[in-house]
Amino acid sequence: MINIPLSIKVRAIAITISTCLCLLPFQGHTQTVDFSESWAAYQAMKAHASNKSMTWERLPDWSGVWTGSPDYLPYYRLSSDGKLNVRVSAKNTFESSKQAAPLTPAYQAKAIKVLQDRTKGIDWDYVSNCIPAGFPRWVVSHYLKEFALTPNLVWMLNEEQSEVRRIYMDGREHTPRDEAYPLYEGDSVGFWDGDTLVVHTVDNKEGTWDRSAAAYSDQVNTIERIRKVNKDVIEDQMTVYDKMALTKPWTVTFQFTRVTEPSDLRIRMFSCNENNNVVQDETGNSHHVLPGEVGYKDPNSLSENSQLNK
Repeated sequence: MINIPLSIKVRAIAITISTCLCLLPFQGHTQTVDFSESWAAYQAMKAHASNKSMTWERLPDWSGVWTGSPDYLPYYRLSSDGKLNVRVSAKNTFESSKQAAPLTPAYQAKAIKVLQDRTKGIDWDYVSNCIPAGFPRWVVSHYLKEFALTPNLVWMLNEEQSEVRRIYMDGREHTPRDEAYPLYEGDSVGFWDGDTLVVHTVDNKEGTWDRSAAAYSDQVNTIERIRKVNKDVIEDQMTVYDKMALTKPWTVTFQFTRVTEPSDLRIRMFSCNENNNVVQDETGNSHHVLPGEVGYKDPNSLSENSQLNK
């Protein structure tokens, strides 16, 4: 028998307990998001839908690799007098989504602060620190995407940090309020309206639409109508509800375009933490920790935890 020093045993137990605690869902925050308005609209769509149930034979073909684009998102920019102006990319041809998010005064101030900081060279994005983009930002990401469809469950997979959305189509409702808590990808249920996937999502974490775009709160909830409009385009029309960040519901349309080159393209598992050396400095700016600097993490070195397992 190998005698292991007590100090190492205690340390190993502490690490194990800490790891287990990290894996437990965070339940210190009971979700109180009011999604009654979007839920009523969703239920009305469901009542008028054709073919709410789906069979394997009728499932639309969304196979392949797709990519989104933040260009479909109307952006705010600062004018010379410090007010918010709307920027619309030429790629965004949808009249219904050329209006930027109708922000409440508090969230207008947040957007102005971010843009003012950028003019000073202060630029920080939580995604740089290997935090998932989360939903609804998931939709505007330009990373590669795949869609896996079954009659009762749809998976939406994003290359960025291997983020996965799960859309439950088996008739269930959302998690009860006393069991719900904020999630990076939210809690989604859906149904089919012909070949259109209708999705209702609640219980999201707060975030931003892009690194320099407006923020949304953890009260954000959405309805999406997703359909394949031709062999190379999937369209997502989203109505966003957020009583903290928005003065009224906001509709915006995104598209995912098929990626055909190379023909054998595959999405790989993306572990951002493996080689992340980006931290936020004392000014709030992004700082890349270089080899030799304090705090640099060498991806080629084994961690202390790995050494314990030897």
